[in-house]
Amino acid sequence: MLTRRFFVGRILLFLLGLSLSCTSTGLRYTPSKEVRHTLKNEQVRIVDNKRYFGDAWMEKRGDLYFLHLKGSPYEVGYQHGVLMRDEIKQGVVKAYADPINAGRGGFSLMAWALGKYLEWKVYRPFEKAQPKDILEELKGIADGSGVPYKTIFKANHDAGVHMVMMPVLVKSNIKKFTKSGIEVSACSTFVVTKEASLNGKTIVGRNTDYHGLEGWPKYQTVSFVEPRQGYKYVELGTAGILMWTPGMNEKGIVLCQHMMFYDDVTPNGWSIPAFTDEILRKADSIDSAIEIVQNNPRGVSCGFVIIDGKTKDTVALEVSTGSVAIRPLEDGMLAMTNMAILKEKQKIDFVVKYHLNEGCPGRYFRLMQLIKENYGKIDPSLAAEFMGDHIRITTNTERTTYGILGVTYNVNSAVFSPEDLKLWVAAGPAPVCNNPYIGLDFQQEIKGIQSKVTPEILEGYRFKNPNKRLGMYKYNQAFILYEQDPKQVDDMLNLIQEASELDPEEAIYYRMIAKFLIHKGLYDEAISSIEKALPLKQSLNETAHNYLLLGILYDLKEDRQKALSYYHKIDDLMQQKVDDPWFKLNSVLWAFTQKYENKPFGKKQLKDRCVSIGFAQDTGIE
Repeated sequence: MLTRRFFVGRILLFLLGLSLSCTSTGLRYTPSKEVRHTLKNEQVRIVDNKRYFGDAWMEKRGDLYFLHLKGSPYEVGYQHGVLMRDEIKQGVVKAYADPINAGRGGFSLMAWALGKYLEWKVYRPFEKAQPKDILEELKGIADGSGVPYKTIFKANHDAGVHMVMMPVLVKSNIKKFTKSGIEVSACSTFVVTKEASLNGKTIVGRNTDYHGLEGWPKYQTVSFVEPRQGYKYVELGTAGILMWTPGMNEKGIVLCQHMMFYDDVTPNGWSIPAFTDEILRKADSIDSAIEIVQNNPRGVSCGFVIIDGKTKDTVALEVSTGSVAIRPLEDGMLAMTNMAILKEKQKIDFVVKYHLNEGCPGRYFRLMQLIKENYGKIDPSLAAEFMGDHIRITTNTERTTYGILGVTYNVNSAVFSPEDLKLWVAAGPAPVCNNPYIGLDFQQEIKGIQSKVTPEILEGYRFKNPNKRLGMYKYNQAFILYEQDPKQVDDMLNLIQEASELDPEEAIYYRMIAKFLIHKGLYDEAISSIEKALPLKQSLNETAHNYLLLGILYDLKEDRQKALSYYHKIDDLMQQKVDDPWFKLNSVLWAFTQKYENKPFGKKQLKDRCVSIGFAQDTGIE
């Protein structure tokens, strides 16, 4: 008979195994004693508000930090770390390194066990698979900043956790969709050239949309790098973070990255930071960039848009562990969001298969619509307008968050003109794409000359209704509070109510208010909030979302017949033919409907995703 001691022993051995399967301390990625000695004996000097460290330096212009880095991967990382020591500690690194608690601290056995599981399942395999250059750079950032290597490594592989774990969550929960979240990133890129642009110039627009709503924009960095081996390049990120950093090298190669969710990914290959570093340093053509992606192990499910300013050529790579699908430029234009366009990849794309997020096709088709409406006239100024656009294609109305290009959690936005090595970088609070874009000349900036380009500033998108912008910023203040501490319920609720007063046409605010009120037990007030949303112009999924919340609320009020009447309205919507199959009813929402038709929603279900608070994806299920 197996004894209790046997089981306890097995559990302890399992926990010991998890503890040993951890990210390393990074000692193997340190350089020679001579290099370490030289760096440690160098001091940061401040002259005319610039920080200097050897040949490297940093200055702040307005809301942007400019880094000038030079040397080996470790030296480049060390310079980054030492010049932005305080900013790295105060920025998003801590939150990104902790996908469970977002760096908010506290201890629970469950959180500890989940953390160890991620070490074993994601971080350790990723670390083993990365090329030494990127690991040396991350170790340099850690040593320069004083932040542990493990923290820097995990923060720069936060996206890897989502890419690797999403297929596990979806496949295990596709029939029940209870506590598992379906969060989808929202990056957007477009390219026009030749006949599609003004004067035939190649123009690139890029938005990076991610969590870290306050910390990323606050410490936004423009890094000009002169590697010891490879091409000089510029990349756009934030203090301590190399993930999702779009960039351009001296050969006119521009790279933009996108998270995808494919049923074909393992952590046993190169990550987003590794591919970014390799392409920017070594690619001098589209073909050489493709070879880098094809010929190295891939630990990603993602998309790369690669642009060659010299040849005016562009490709979109839809990439997974198993294969690389190539989508060429068509009629001088191309766009990418966070979903597969090629049939080959649609078969394994969870967003496409289950219609998990109408924002992905919404942003893609809005970009294509803007390009076609302005075909032959697109210049950097128009590109900036596109990236901050607030028209939701499913309703053709000006909206403030989700399903639009200028989403509230846009943390980085830029326009590139790779033929003449120029770029414009948006600076300011999120959504960053709704702030002015500052013009930069790569060839001058890499020499340390503060450049002036024409136009010097791109103004970007102008709201048709200024009150919508004011409401959006109230919503973002609540979003930032949520990332800091989700328990600040009353303060968040007050801010969203203020947003709804400024912009009473935004249905998302009423749904958010209703969810807060559900958790406070104020069911009648929550019903009243949803009823304000019902007459507004909305998409199919938004309408179904309203009905789902009303069904849940009437179940909580123990009015089963009325609850069922709203669930049945969703059944009717499911049977409707849609003009565009990209915008079918979300399978998650439909699964919840079926679940509560069979069994009434009760207080025990208050942890279900359909009533959880989440700001990025219209609370997670639309």
